[in-house]
Amino acid sequence: MTQQFIIIILLIALGYTLKRINYFKANDSQVFSTLVLNVTLPSLVIVNLNGASLDLSLSVLPILMILYGVIAKIIVIWFFLKYDNHIRGTVGMMTASLNIGLFAYPLVEAIWPKTGMIYFGMADIGGAVIMFGVTYFVGSYFSSAGDNFDFKYLGKNLLKSVPLMTYTIMFILNMLNIHFPEPVIKFFSVLSGANMPLSMILLGLMLNFSIDKRFLPIALKYLGLHYGLGVIAGLLVYFFLPVDNDMIKTTLQVAWLLPVGVAIIPYSIQFKYKTLPLVGMVSNLTILISIIILYIYQALFV
Repeated sequence: MTQQFIIIILLIALGYTLKRINYFKANDSQVFSTLVLNVTLPSLVIVNLNGASLDLSLSVLPILMILYGVIAKIIVIWFFLKYDNHIRGTVGMMTASLNIGLFAYPLVEAIWPKTGMIYFGMADIGGAVIMFGVTYFVGSYFSSAGDNFDFKYLGKNLLKSVPLMTYTIMFILNMLNIHFPEPVIKFFSVLSGANMPLSMILLGLMLNFSIDKRFLPIALKYLGLHYGLGVIAGLLVYFFLPVDNDMIKTTLQVAWLLPVGVAIIPYSIQFKYKTLPLVGMVSNLTILISIIILYIYQALFV
């Protein structure tokens, strides 16, 4: 597994280097993102869920993801009450808005190749509700742009999420015992093989190590809460969640320590926040920190 992590780090470094030498521009990340989210990642979901054994007990994953998301946002916003609306809105949006699709799936596929995608896919359903629903509401509420919460926008984003829709459809087909034939799965297997390298190169293209000193104390405070709450919630799940399936507990423990999702950047732009440097800085730092955490986690417990 150490060798697999070295490959992942090298792929991220490759993406970052290609950007630094101007072989790719930062804007080119949109092309990679489109390929990953709409082609390779859905293909990976199809391959993994086509013959998987699923049961309704996994529904605890999206439920707890939503519950954690709401509670964590309330706690973090409370810790930033002395700051203005833009800061409170920013940290409220970032909290529990987790990068499962681009960041977690490739690593999960490497660490838990047989079952990981099933469990994290279920968690991603709850994560999508938080990202496209609760997070969007928080951003709108604290915005000075005066936008009201738009339920149509929420619905459109959920329907436009190709990985989420693919997972939902595959889950339903699996429950109905409907499976794709082998030639179809072979086709999607070829596409899914590109998911990990493209995702990691994309993360490298997105990395930016610039530090804005104005927001550094706020960023450090937020990072402490981001990972502190994740660790506390993970320990509560480990000791008190009444399930026999250890992979459910593992999924939640890992998911709550993932980086901030990239959707926070377009939300910040839409609601005219003046904290884009803070969002970019925290997003990049959480990618690096979460890679280290996942490496240590798999080395000790997997």
